Amino acid sequence: MIENRTVRTTAHRPAHPADARRPGFTLVELLVVLLIILLVSAVTLPSIISAMSHRQVSQAARVLQAALVGARDSAIHNNAISGIRLLPDPTINGINANGLLDPTLPLAMNRIVPLEAAPDYDEGKVSIIKDLVSPFAVAPVYPYPSVPNPLTPSLSMSVLMVEECPVDTIAFTPNEPTSWFWNIRIGDKIRISNAGQYYTVIGPIAQANPELFVNDGPAGSPPQLVRTYSNGTTSATVNVEYLFLVNGQDDDNDGFVDNGWDGVDNDQDGNIDIVPGVATSYNEWTESEKWLGSLAGSLQSVNSIVTSLRPTTPNLLNQTYTITRRPAPSSGSREVALPSNVVIDLTTWANQTPERSRFPLPPFGSGVGRSQVVNPNSGSVDILVNPDGTVVPSTVYSSPSSFGLNGAFLHFWLAERSDVATPDPTRVTPPYLPLPAGLAPAGWFSSGAQLNGEYSLVTVYSRTGQILVNSPPRFDNPANPVNGSSYNLNLPFLDAQQGATGGNQ
Repeated sequence: MIENRTVRTTAHRPAHPADARRPGFTLVELLVVLLIILLVSAVTLPSIISAMSHRQVSQAARVLQAALVGARDSAIHNNAISGIRLLPDPTINGINANGLLDPTLPLAMNRIVPLEAAPDYDEGKVSIIKDLVSPFAVAPVYPYPSVPNPLTPSLSMSVLMVEECPVDTIAFTPNEPTSWFWNIRIGDKIRISNAGQYYTVIGPIAQANPELFVNDGPAGSPPQLVRTYSNGTTSATVNVEYLFLVNGQDDDNDGFVDNGWDGVDNDQDGNIDIVPGVATSYNEWTESEKWLGSLAGSLQSVNSIVTSLRPTTPNLLNQTYTITRRPAPSSGSREVALPSNVVIDLTTWANQTPERSRFPLPPFGSGVGRSQVVNPNSGSVDILVNPDGTVVPSTVYSSPSSFGLNGAFLHFWLAERSDVATPDPTRVTPPYLPLPAGLAPAGWFSSGAQLNGEYSLVTVYSRTGQILVNSPPRFDNPANPVNGSSYNLNLPFLDAQQGATGGNQ
């Protein structure tokens, strides 16, 4: 018997209900969610951006602090001066339409390069020959070019000069070339015969260059000083290199060391050291330099040009020497960049009352002198540290100026890029730069500008190496000064120097 069985197929399965739908959101629901997100973002975004900016400023302060600590550790480890170089921001570089560094324009730094002591230099041999009149085919200029009626060693107020000795004056064989030009820099120290006093190189410079390499013409051109060497039977006329030096001593006992190259406005005419094109600046040079120690005596009594050098000539010939060079960028070093939105603001760096980053200023004049750490040729800033952690005074010349109390501190102003502003030319009294929001009275600035972002002040105690981060620094209120009488531009710096942390009031 055959059973009847029912075969169920898909056609016999129960159908889905007609109103069944796949899960999801409607267009209206999506639009509502997006609207809520936009509203929440609009409320919280300013706080988020502010927090991110504050984080970038804090990060920049840590980067700068780490670079300074690294320089100090390197100086201690190598027992030699080390440091860092701050490089100008590519866009906020203080350069005017003529390609010159303009102290009236904003200047900011955003990169750091380590500096280390360069190896000593002793190539070739040197001679010291004292001439009464200039032996140059074209009189060389002193540091910084375009000087009318340039000084030469023939002047009564003279510097010292050492020159290359191209031949061995005994064997009359060639010496190795010195190769000083475009290699040795102003501020390097030289010692003759590897004994006695160090002298400071101050020139010549005929071609301006940011690193202050000595030269008397374009790279590759022969030196302008010509000498004829003779051993009695054979003569050789050659072009030789030379260096101008000062001795680091107060030779005339007037209270100034190496007048004209000391970073001080000696005659208080507003010009610091010898300034190109400014005739009155030459009045600062009143000190005749003298050879010291074993180099004194006969060298200072020679009164004729020496064109034929023989062993009996009363000059110091064919001597060894050592040049101790200023720190330079480390070999193979790489730039360390600050966070993209943060810079070290140096605007008003050349004013007598700078309002942002502040470094030691000369005691007289407008403060535009070369004794400041801002290099007027490149806009860069070198901060050097001794092996004991103290900061090297900011001059490349033979003796640091007496900066007073302000010289005991370096202040680095870290700010958001958007807050870097051009000084207000309409104001006759400080501040010339924006104040924090809420402090500047109505109409205080012609542009109505104010500090809207985050900012911080990193202070280095030059005499101890201590580093203090003050974030945010405290400003005085022009409408209600803290001393009750006048606005105090120095308040952010004074707080930092006293070890206090700031806060807007």
